[in-house]
Amino acid sequence: MLDEVASFIDDGLRCGGTGIVIATAEHRAELERRLAGFGAPKGTSRHTGRLECLDADETLSQFMIEGWPDATRFEQTVGRLVRAAAASGGAVHAFGEMVAVLCAQGRYEAALRLEELWNDLAKEARFALFCAYPWKLFRTAEHSAAFGKVCSAHDHAGPCHAHAAEPAADPARRILELEQQAIALQSEIARRRAAELALAERERELAEFLDNAAEGIHRVDADGTILWANNAELKLLGYRWEHYIGRPITDFHADRAVIDDILARLKMGETLNDVPARLRRQDGGIRHVLISTNGCFEDGELRYTRCFTRDASERYQRDEALTQRDRMLTHAPVGAALVLGPEFAFYLANQRFCDMTHRGPLEGSTFQHAFPELAGTELDAQLRRVLETGEPYAAEEARLPIDNGEGLEERFFQVGLQPLTGADGQVQGVILVLVDVGEHVRLRLSLENAQAAREAVLAELTASGRAKDEFLAMLGHELRNPLSPIVSAVELMRIKGDGRTQREQEVIRRQLSHLVRLVDDLLDISRVNSGRIELHIEHIALDDMLGKAAEMVRPLLGQRCHQFSLEVEPGISLRGDAVRLAQAFSNLLTNAARYTPPGGRVRLVARSDGPEHVRVCVEDNGVGIPADILPRIFDLFFQGKRGIDRAEGGLGVGLALVQYIVSLHGGEVAAHSAGQGGGSEFAVRLPLAGPADDA
Repeated sequence: MLDEVASFIDDGLRCGGTGIVIATAEHRAELERRLAGFGAPKGTSRHTGRLECLDADETLSQFMIEGWPDATRFEQTVGRLVRAAAASGGAVHAFGEMVAVLCAQGRYEAALRLEELWNDLAKEARFALFCAYPWKLFRTAEHSAAFGKVCSAHDHAGPCHAHAAEPAADPARRILELEQQAIALQSEIARRRAAELALAERERELAEFLDNAAEGIHRVDADGTILWANNAELKLLGYRWEHYIGRPITDFHADRAVIDDILARLKMGETLNDVPARLRRQDGGIRHVLISTNGCFEDGELRYTRCFTRDASERYQRDEALTQRDRMLTHAPVGAALVLGPEFAFYLANQRFCDMTHRGPLEGSTFQHAFPELAGTELDAQLRRVLETGEPYAAEEARLPIDNGEGLEERFFQVGLQPLTGADGQVQGVILVLVDVGEHVRLRLSLENAQAAREAVLAELTASGRAKDEFLAMLGHELRNPLSPIVSAVELMRIKGDGRTQREQEVIRRQLSHLVRLVDDLLDISRVNSGRIELHIEHIALDDMLGKAAEMVRPLLGQRCHQFSLEVEPGISLRGDAVRLAQAFSNLLTNAARYTPPGGRVRLVARSDGPEHVRVCVEDNGVGIPADILPRIFDLFFQGKRGIDRAEGGLGVGLALVQYIVSLHGGEVAAHSAGQGGGSEFAVRLPLAGPADDA
């Protein structure tokens, strides 16, 4: 009966009409299932028509008054529904079981009245009505009259072939039944043919639906042989039909244990959903998939399995990336944690993070619950800002009060907050990275304190140096003042010609000359330290300037009986201060004379050094310069080891003055020596005067 009703309603829906079903709950549910389209919502047709389903008992209650159908209420309920369907265009096919419900209640007369109301409605609205009565309602002879009236109320009547009528004891009833069967036979044959065509159409649609479904589908025999696969399955793995169908499903699984487990569970009747597996492609590659499958059983035996294969490559790659991310965070050498959602629930926190914050495992707890001492801090505020805006945050030295179990401990961390976005681009959480920089902060503070102390000492030393320079300047002037009258007195003694004190006068004159030179050096050093030395630049001839320098030292050279030679390349000119340059070279010559034993050799040689420079060397064969003090020879106040009589004299400022004066002229000076007893050489390299200088 349900097959016939489903075909009858389906005929109306296929041509865009309306199907109306007023049936019992059991029959209505089964008809809705049979008429539902693939993937369509429950209660809707897979065709272009409209399906209306009503409950027989509930509909009867709306128009029955004291056990009798009321025509007005019938019109307001059923009549209005049928008229509206007929007015919308298209065929209207209705199936009703309300009369059968009334007969089952023993209200045959009420059932016949309801049939009359349907027929009256048919006079004003065009529709086809299919009614069904169970045979058990007309089993006795006394029901024959009602049976005849029911049959006469319809255009035709016939039995359902699914139920054979019992032999009738009444010949008249049997004749009626035979007549009904004969009348219905031709109609039944026509309906059967239509049903077969509809079934073939449905099978074709089903085959087309499965073959062209977007997901991979295949069917596997109970022994594991592939029986069928759709186009999506073949395309997913790159196989042709003949290379895939008929082969064991195990040939295509990269993990034998996985497919063996799937087959075993299917034989036990399980339904599997989204089981991860790896399948071999025709080109040798591996495809990650999710398999959903269950079995078809008959008499408790598995006949075949239905399998849906969904490509999970992107999901696998995403899961693999998340796994690698979590693994990286777990084994990171810094404290790392991952918090999710507005509550900042800890999804992951590595051991380093827990150790740094004096916490146990944090997974599952919220940030506020785990760190109540950080509520309202800058870190708490920045976590919420990153989650809301998606902008990262970094702090080099964040000061955080951490509860170490015994109280709050001030800790310093380098903090990094990175937003964690989902596939939809929305921020789902925050990656929190902590680096303990407490030791770094302590070292920095220590260095800052040391720097402050150093600056204080430096300021003190600067003040002390300034006081020293002022003292040297004052000492030079104070010593200079009494020297002038002493020199004058010695000169007057020489003029008066007192021969008795001539030797004493020479001693005084020699010592005064040495003392005047020391005082001049002190004054020059004072000028150097205070930056008050000024150069009077002019065009000078090198031979004249060196001649004056040699003349200044000749008394000392003569006194020590040195062999002195002066070799100057003619025609060389410089731009500079002739007085200061002569002072520099006289200091070098004086230094050579002092550290060369009597009778030794001193040379002053000047030659061009390339097109733009001149090289002036002062050479001697004196005591030489030890290698350990050679690098410091030009330092101020530096002196090598002296004898107890300090015969060579000096304050250690002469060579420092030489270097300073040469550097003011854009030149450089260097000292060379073969060591103790090997003599020494001082080489000065100065720029020549060019055409622009002459102009």
